[in-house]
Amino acid sequence: MEWNKLVPELVVEDYPLSKRFYQKIFGFTLRFERLEERFGYFDLDGAQIMLLEQPGADIYAMQRPGPNGKGLHFQVEVESIEGILQRLQQAAIPLSKAVYEAWYRGNEVEYGQREFFVADPDGYLFRFYQCIGERPAQT
Repeated sequence: MEWNKLVPELVVEDYPLSKRFYQKIFGFTLRFERLEERFGYFDLDGAQIMLLEQPGADIYAMQRPGPNGKGLHFQVEVESIEGILQRLQQAAIPLSKAVYEAWYRGNEVEYGQREFFVADPDGYLFRFYQCIGERPAQT
């Protein structure tokens, strides 16, 4: 397995619930876990994330000062967003922002994405997207 240089570790309330959600709804594969620590390392075509049930260490306390995940979202590129959308609909999980097309400028090129936002059981926000092409940047 190839390891990303930056892998977020999310503190969750209920590891078994989050594990099921990330596998069944988002489509992540469990790479390994330490059940005694209620920890799992997950991968979705190279997008990696770790889940850890609320540990006792003070550094993880959700009541400490700071945004506690607000103002942050995780962007995940997938080949097609359709499978995730179908699983979300079947599980009656609402989207935080419906599917839309967006173009983002990167110097002289704009990159097109078809994307949507959805929250996991702990409220962490995800943007799943598929590439729809490139075009010269609009001035």
